[in-house]
Amino acid sequence: MKGACHCGAVRFEIARPPAWALDCNCTVCRRYGAMWTYLHGEQPIELTMPPTGATDTYRWLDGDLAFHRCKVCGCITHMEAAKADPPRVYGVNARLMVGLDPGKVKIVHVDNGHSGFFWTVSPEPDIASRHPVTPPPGPDDWR
Repeated sequence: MKGACHCGAVRFEIARPPAWALDCNCTVCRRYGAMWTYLHGEQPIELTMPPTGATDTYRWLDGDLAFHRCKVCGCITHMEAAKADPPRVYGVNARLMVGLDPGKVKIVHVDNGHSGFFWTVSPEPDIASRHPVTPPPGPDDWR
């Protein structure tokens, strides 16, 4: 199965379609609109990496995760466990996969935003977050 950003500068291939994808509602993932499929767990995915230098990264909080986006079109393509030695791709954006039938992929919700709100529907119960609750937003907070 192939995946690519909008302009095609960042491309990846996986050995088989993902069985599930994560809809995370944290302050970053909610804005990205990505549906993450992971390279570990019950159905590991073999990945052919995009070319080195094709992406820019954004690191959040402790810098453990680096979110990669295409330098040309800006699509969020994958995330990397940046503090692993060596750093490794952690998850890819399933919304970039060509020919993936969303009806055949189980949607999993993890309430990392601690709000209970998601843009997708899942018959599965929401999974509680392992992340600390952020303080409530103040008048100048746009989270």
